[in-house]
Amino acid sequence: MSARHFGVDGCRAGWFCVGLEGGKLSGDLYPGLSSLVEATGRAGSVLVDIPVGLKAGSEGPRQCDVLARQHLGKRASSVFSAPIRELLEAGSYAEANALSRALSGKGLSKQTWNICGKIREADRLLQTSDSARQRLREAHPELCFYGLNHGRPMQHAKRSQAGFEERLALLARHLPDVRPFLDNMLIRYPRSQLARDDVLDATVCALTASLPASWRHIPENGERDRTGLTMEIIFPDLSST
Repeated sequence: MSARHFGVDGCRAGWFCVGLEGGKLSGDLYPGLSSLVEATGRAGSVLVDIPVGLKAGSEGPRQCDVLARQHLGKRASSVFSAPIRELLEAGSYAEANALSRALSGKGLSKQTWNICGKIREADRLLQTSDSARQRLREAHPELCFYGLNHGRPMQHAKRSQAGFEERLALLARHLPDVRPFLDNMLIRYPRSQLARDDVLDATVCALTASLPASWRHIPENGERDRTGLTMEIIFPDLSST
């Protein structure tokens, strides 16, 4: 992909990537995260909606997840608790849930289990690829929308029609061509591969990637996991504009 800034969201068929340069949007679907990182060349920033860095069972929750929920208020439920590292190789939900309870004292939600495969894929890439470790940064779409909305959470649930229109309108303030871009992506890829909220989420991450001067990092102290990965979430802070 030929662009300077990228946003990535997991989807049914793999990973959906939006590129942004000079206000122009592009989008492609990749079956694996490694091929996506290779395709984005030497881009300065690739913001991905997936946990980067994981705690061990005895270490408590990631502070970035705790702080993200505090910011989002009534949208706090959109932030899933990242699994502990020991769960990545579990073969079933029952095994992972039991292991989580034994090691951390807390069960594992089905929502988190459903994305464990992608978390495992991302973590393996980050452990083996210097390029991925240098360029992949964690973002959360709802926190990005919160930042673009001057520190106010979205009013409606993302998957509702009102929520879809609310987020699309906010993106359109910064990206006038976002609606035809989204329509084109939904024509290009069937719903069995890509959902419309996947396009919204990757697009808001790409927009955030293009606004590095506005970036806010939570937590600010750069908490690291045992493998050296920084556990932080990036979002735009436009509260002073």
